Amino acid sequence: MWRVSRSVIRAGVLALVLASLPARANNTADEADIAFRLGNTAYSKRDYEKALAAYFLSHRLVPNTNVLYNIARCYEALKSYDEAYRYYYDLSIAKDLAADDARDVEKALDRLSPKVALLAVTTEPPGADVYLDREDLGARGRSPLTLATMPGQHKVKVKLEGLREAEASVKVAKGAEKKVSLKLTPIVGTVELTGTPAGAEVRETEGGPVLGTLPAKLTFAPGQRLFIVSAPGFNPTQVLVTVKADEAAQVKATLTQLPPPTGKVVVTANRENALVRVDGKDSGFTPTVLVLPVGPHEVEVSLRDFRTVVQTIEVKQDEDYKVAAELRYAAPKVRAASKALTDADDAAASITIITREEIQAMGYQTLADALAAVRGVQLHQDRIYSYLGIRGLSPPGDLNTRVLILWDGHSINDIWAGQGFAERTLDVDIAEIERIEIVRGPGSALYGTGAFFAVINVVPRDVVAENRHVEVIGGAGGLWGGKGRVTGSVGQVDGPSALVTAAGFLSNGDPFTDLGDRGLVRGNDGEQALNAGVRAKAGGFTLHGRFTKRTKQIAIAPYDTTLNPIAPGTRYDDSRGFAELRWEKDWERLSVAIRAYYDLTRYDGTYAYTDDLGLGTAREYTQRDLGTADWGGVEARARIKLFEGNVLSIGIEGQYQYIKQADSAEAPVTVAYDRVLLSAYLLDEWRLGKRVALTAGVRVDKYLDLDALPVTPRLGIVARLYDAGVTKLVAGSAFRAPNIYETFQSDGLLTQRPAERLAPETIYTVELEHGHDFNEELRFTIGAYFNAIDKLVVFETDAPGNPILCGADPANRDQPCDVNNNSQNLIFATGAEAQLRWQPSRFLFVDAAYSFVRLFNATSDLYLLTSQHIFAAKAAVPLLENYVRVSAQMTYASPRSGTGIGETFLLNFGFSGALSHFRYFAGVQNLLDSKTPVPVPTGGLSSAVPHYGRTFWLELALNF
Repeated sequence: MWRVSRSVIRAGVLALVLASLPARANNTADEADIAFRLGNTAYSKRDYEKALAAYFLSHRLVPNTNVLYNIARCYEALKSYDEAYRYYYDLSIAKDLAADDARDVEKALDRLSPKVALLAVTTEPPGADVYLDREDLGARGRSPLTLATMPGQHKVKVKLEGLREAEASVKVAKGAEKKVSLKLTPIVGTVELTGTPAGAEVRETEGGPVLGTLPAKLTFAPGQRLFIVSAPGFNPTQVLVTVKADEAAQVKATLTQLPPPTGKVVVTANRENALVRVDGKDSGFTPTVLVLPVGPHEVEVSLRDFRTVVQTIEVKQDEDYKVAAELRYAAPKVRAASKALTDADDAAASITIITREEIQAMGYQTLADALAAVRGVQLHQDRIYSYLGIRGLSPPGDLNTRVLILWDGHSINDIWAGQGFAERTLDVDIAEIERIEIVRGPGSALYGTGAFFAVINVVPRDVVAENRHVEVIGGAGGLWGGKGRVTGSVGQVDGPSALVTAAGFLSNGDPFTDLGDRGLVRGNDGEQALNAGVRAKAGGFTLHGRFTKRTKQIAIAPYDTTLNPIAPGTRYDDSRGFAELRWEKDWERLSVAIRAYYDLTRYDGTYAYTDDLGLGTAREYTQRDLGTADWGGVEARARIKLFEGNVLSIGIEGQYQYIKQADSAEAPVTVAYDRVLLSAYLLDEWRLGKRVALTAGVRVDKYLDLDALPVTPRLGIVARLYDAGVTKLVAGSAFRAPNIYETFQSDGLLTQRPAERLAPETIYTVELEHGHDFNEELRFTIGAYFNAIDKLVVFETDAPGNPILCGADPANRDQPCDVNNNSQNLIFATGAEAQLRWQPSRFLFVDAAYSFVRLFNATSDLYLLTSQHIFAAKAAVPLLENYVRVSAQMTYASPRSGTGIGETFLLNFGFSGALSHFRYFAGVQNLLDSKTPVPVPTGGLSSAVPHYGRTFWLELALNF
């Protein structure tokens, strides 16, 4: 009973302690005292659980070592030795325990030790929270700590902020003590500091202790650290680093030397925000004030779409120097001339560039519209297709087969008929175009067949606009037509990007088509077109694909079809699509480009006829001709910088073609053909000093189904004989392989027989062009050329005596057949061109061009399709900055060679502008309503087709 009496003494002590609490805590002290007394009463009655409840309440209200002692005694009385030992142990480490109490506690621990399993936990460093088996029950205390627990296997875990937790699995036995020592390692990250100069000192505070010298490898607890790096003779710098656990942060600190004596340079330009570079380093944007070391410096001022201004200055100490840069507009670089971005003046070719700003200002809707006023181009339109006569040459039956049209370097010409689409089969409109590159003259040395008269590269945009991601365009007018386009994009112009677009066009066409003596056609001139495209760029890869479908009713009654056909009527259905994946990579001396592609084309021609059966009855029927093609290939190209000033391009290409064709008939029979093409080309560009550049190239193409092996060389010289002039001399040849349509098309020997075998066409050319800059805004260009064409494919009638005859009666054919043949005449064309262009900015330009051509030894049809004199002029002038721009375009073509027909004068006029997210165009084409019949190059059609009359067009665009 000594313990009970001792508890009473402890109760008296507790009362004194509670009485000493401040008055504001009297209520709590009273409650704690009552709870303690209730615990004593229960203990006296040996109701230990009730005593525990009272003691715990008292301890929560007012913590006290006497209460803890009583709690331990209750657990011991209940034979809960583990809990009893724990509370005795907590008392043993209490700092304010009296000596007598400490002896009692030690005796209690000795008494209980044989009855419990002990686990002594120590840590390095001490003070870690100790968890036993389960963390959700909370920590058992802080190390060093001795725990009483049940015998058996236990898991001990220790935690301390800033250190990595540690754990151990131990087995304890009753009556024994198991010691566990755990080491907690710091959680740190590494900072690797490099830079210049070596030996620079690293501190965390200015004047603080040196942590290390560059290069330094330091460890710190996770978090942000600010380092000050300094060295004698250098400007100190600060480096902010986020230290992450178990990670190495690599930081480079480059100190700049204390500047030598300096002077001020004030750089201004006639355009704000032009980039200023000093000695090859970006230094700010105009206007800016630079402090530069004394001595010579090269100051470069540049801005997109403007010529860069470079000036060498001498900076003197404490003196101001002024640089005033006059930035002038510069045409974009071109890719079509050498398959690599090149300045137009450096390319060995006669080049014209049509920019996006010009397309919008002039309201061009199709590629043909944009090319109508280009120097050396004569446009034909037969209300079906648009035909491009280049430098006076547009042979009969031509479907732009001798002009290679590219979509960002991918050929749009099909392989069935070789057709290059310049109207809405290319695209519903040209709203997606960034620029159009026109390279006159043969381009077969790089591109192979079809690059006969010219190469036209249509370059699409990569994104809607800077910081704009969606564009919606609507247009209406014209021949009772309308269009719509939606485009969405992500990314930036010079970074990864993706663009998706879809568009549609619908037109009723001209209600009347006057064919002169042949009569007046009512309707049947409608047009429908749909287009979808995708373009994505990232990491050197470019994926782009397009599909366009166009249906065009034909009102000019070709091939003796009914003038006013009954539905379905005479019409053409064209589809064109492709997909290409390209990868390009540039190194210091090597550039590589690889592309793989798949293309398709689908053509379906329907011709409506009416046969008079007599007695007032007639038979209405249709004939069809069909052509489809699928082809794919791979091209690999490398550009190698052999030495300074020299770049060698080497490329190979393989292509497989599968073509189906059906002759014109009521029930056409389809025949399949396949072709394999293997090509290799080489182009060497060599700069000879500062004023002369030489380009030499050659390409070899092998069609496995042709005996011929075309070899097409090209040589060009670009010379700057004086600062304001550039002269280009180009010579070479090109070829065009006969296509399946030309070789095998017939109408079942009704009027036409298949050629069966044709030789490739060849053109030999020499051209000289000189451009003179009166100033940086005004250029005059003059040029002359000579072309010789051998084995031109012409559509002609067989000479009498040919064994194959045609006619309506299969049993008694008695008429010579029409057929495609290689001309035996060597055809010559000579000509001259002149152009004056003034363009001080992207939105302001005036352009006037004149072209002259003369043919020799040509067929009468070729003369009929050539105007000797062509004059074109166009201008766009901002009236209220970019809010209102007025544009005008005029083209004049003289009567066709040796005839009095075909003289045309066309005038277009329009207004355009942009305001915030809106853009608009309103204009009129053929303002004078000229409807002069003009000869067209399509075989079998009307010999002359009138121009469309005056038409209006309104277009609105919203982007955001």
